[in-house]
Amino acid sequence: MEKRPYLSICIPTYNRLEILKNTLDSIYADLNGLDIEDFEVVISDNEPNHSTKVITDQFKFKNLHYHASVSSGFLNSFDVLKLGNGMFLKLHNNYTMFRKGSLKKMVNEIKENEVDKPVIFYTNGLNQAGKVERFNSYNSFMYRLSYLSSWSSGFGIWKDDFENVYNNIEVNNYFPQTSLLMTQTQKSNYIINDIPIFDNQDIPKKGGYNIFKVFSVDYVSLIEVAYKRKEISKESFNKIKKDLLLDYISVRYFKTVIVRVDNFEKNDIRKSIEIHYSTFMYYLMIATALFAPVKTLIRKIKVLFYIKKL
Repeated sequence: MEKRPYLSICIPTYNRLEILKNTLDSIYADLNGLDIEDFEVVISDNEPNHSTKVITDQFKFKNLHYHASVSSGFLNSFDVLKLGNGMFLKLHNNYTMFRKGSLKKMVNEIKENEVDKPVIFYTNGLNQAGKVERFNSYNSFMYRLSYLSSWSSGFGIWKDDFENVYNNIEVNNYFPQTSLLMTQTQKSNYIINDIPIFDNQDIPKKGGYNIFKVFSVDYVSLIEVAYKRKEISKESFNKIKKDLLLDYISVRYFKTVIVRVDNFEKNDIRKSIEIHYSTFMYYLMIATALFAPVKTLIRKIKVLFYIKKL
């Protein structure tokens, strides 16, 4: 009987062949002390010509599984989770590489928690804590996690929990991972692992959709549902909204509008933001965007500090 893996690394992908190859290299170059049967890598390729198979064929590992997909856009992130057989399904961006030794630590963390099955979310130092934090309520967990609940590479779900909900869930087209996270409100334990374990590769000219609408309208509307259902407090909802605008959207505004290194759509930015925010907050976001390079540098310095402590 074949052993069931503890971890499924579920990677939705579309093109980015060399970037995906780097990510797979980071996984399979770090097997020291790790039983290869403890994890699997699942690729779901929704590029029409399924070009990724050229890359995956280069890796001759029995725990690497390639699937051609017809999923549309970000829904590939939902469908790839269906393909995982591990106890814990870890959603993973194709550009997110593992730091040396991190994969074994992740597998061990899953082994340690396989009985209680808490929600585990990986924030990679972005939450400015550099440690593992535990919470006993969904509201306190979401308050601390804030807008990072939107991050694909941070999300994971126990397969048993996924199978209990995936047939009865309305999945947001842009944030399937957040839709799933919002089904986990009745857990008694939640973990945010903010230890840096990933290296994100740069994506030149990233874009292709209106990121300002997607986050300031679609994502905020999704989180508002949790607030209206009384699953998170007004304080948590307002904090998530504020952090999103001033810590994330402002950085995207700097990169997309001011220095133009991204290719996201720029139409109706103010109109989108003012659906959930005041005019004052819109202008505060623009003012904050001017300091985006400084904020980004400070965050990177903190992450490097956390890494040195490991």
